[in-house]
Amino acid sequence: MELYSCVWISSHIRNWWSSHIDMATSKITFIKDIDPVNSDFTIKVKVLKLWTLNSKFNENEKYSIEMILLDEQGSLIQANVFQNLFYKFEKSLREGSVYEFTTLSVAKHNPHPKSTIFSDLPNKITFIRETELKESLNFPKNVFGLSFVDFQKINSKVIPTQRSVDVIGVVVSRTTIIPSQKKDKQRIHLELKNLDGVLLKVTLWGHFANKVSDYLDTHNTDDCVVIIVQFAKINDYRGNIGVASYYDVTTVFINTDIDEIKQFREKLAKDNESSQLSGTISLIRTKHVSLNDDFLKNNEVKTIYKSKEPVQVEEFIIVGTIIGIRQDKPWCYQSCPDCHVKAVEIPDCNEDVKLYKCTNVECNKSTKVPIPRYMIPVCVQDDSASTILTMFDREAYGLLGISARDLAEKHTRLGFSLGIYPPELNFLKNKHLAFKVSVTKYNVKFQNSVYTISRVTEEKQIIESLERKLLQLQPATLESLNDGPSDSNSQEKILTKDWVSHSDENVTPSTGNILTPTSFENVKSTSMNLTRKFEEVYDVEQYSNSSSTKAPRLSTGTGEGIKLLIPKVEK
Repeated sequence: MELYSCVWISSHIRNWWSSHIDMATSKITFIKDIDPVNSDFTIKVKVLKLWTLNSKFNENEKYSIEMILLDEQGSLIQANVFQNLFYKFEKSLREGSVYEFTTLSVAKHNPHPKSTIFSDLPNKITFIRETELKESLNFPKNVFGLSFVDFQKINSKVIPTQRSVDVIGVVVSRTTIIPSQKKDKQRIHLELKNLDGVLLKVTLWGHFANKVSDYLDTHNTDDCVVIIVQFAKINDYRGNIGVASYYDVTTVFINTDIDEIKQFREKLAKDNESSQLSGTISLIRTKHVSLNDDFLKNNEVKTIYKSKEPVQVEEFIIVGTIIGIRQDKPWCYQSCPDCHVKAVEIPDCNEDVKLYKCTNVECNKSTKVPIPRYMIPVCVQDDSASTILTMFDREAYGLLGISARDLAEKHTRLGFSLGIYPPELNFLKNKHLAFKVSVTKYNVKFQNSVYTISRVTEEKQIIESLERKLLQLQPATLESLNDGPSDSNSQEKILTKDWVSHSDENVTPSTGNILTPTSFENVKSTSMNLTRKFEEVYDVEQYSNSSSTKAPRLSTGTGEGIKLLIPKVEK
């Protein structure tokens, strides 16, 4: 009897659980069928991508958890969890896991103009306090949510740059890894060809660059290499269109055994393209030069003192410390979104908002949304002198870790104008760096010694090697003050030059002396009048106030007379 009861109970529980699962399954809503009006629905999705966004007001504080969700039909939707619900969901959510989510809020997807869109749907999902989740195991392995975009649409700028894209093609050319001081900044450039023979430029950053480079270096080049880049960002740099990996949101497939790559290969075989593309990956030669070559082999190292006079167009290396920033000059400029050249405000414009025009005659476009870029006049000092150098966007971003655009937005959001220097720039102070400096035609023509920083490194070994070179050159480079000419009239007169905070020939120079009190040039150019009246220094009479021929000296107002030196009298 007891055995019969146990069997009946077990069977009853199994039937109840089976009916419960069936009921739950019947309530599953696919992403494309979500009704924004109704929040009482359940979706079964895979967390395809997961990352966090930091607060705009505190970079060390998390603002939200962002996700891209994928259902069994291959549809994608973006979702987020705000900070107040981290306690409930943060530890439970994992990238790559499958969940059933119940009771969700549907919001309008209205991203910031700088944000990237990963789904075609007009809505997004927001987790609320009533949201429940249950982990699931059953999900198709061959569903990735890929939706490929034609290369021609990207190259012809039909697709907005804010929209992420998925691309697939055969690698026909590549560069070697282009190194960087930061691992996430190293990159590789590829050219992909699609089935229509259209080429697309692709840039992969960080670990994606290493992944592709390692595969191409170690695998048989007789076989064509098919690559998929999912969630790529469209990159429009000075009119050159391509796509690039987007942080860790991007996924890269290389000759992977998935349906999309299999189908691509089959179409290649039918079109007899595989034989033409086999083993045709060519190496793209780049102008990139390694840090060691650029700083230690290809360019002369100089002291600041020896580099003051712009005699010819050249590049050289200096080693020095940033001791300050000229705050009477702008730290950024408004640039054209297309070519990155300076854009100036159009005066007396009838538009409701300010309109800016590109100063590049080949571009000459107008925009309502110029992009701020760095142009920081830093004061650099070494053992010989100090000087002003202009640090532009790439080098400043590499040191500060924040773009001028983001810093300007943060600054203005706090109520400050761009005329006031952001405190974040103080991070540059006291940095001991090696600078590759460019002297342009503008510098030579106008005898302007405010040079441009074309490259910078804080790599310790490079800086130490350069400093050893400078020590070897020092006796031949620096003039001894003791051995210099004694005739004060032979002192070289250095004229004060007009200067600007960058070397653009279209900028009108403003008058100002950039020399600092610590520079040798100041010592050389200072007008030194060493002639003094004899009686101001020596009093030939030991007690001047008792002299019968001179009036008594007046007091200085402190109750004491001017103290004079009394020479020894020869006997």
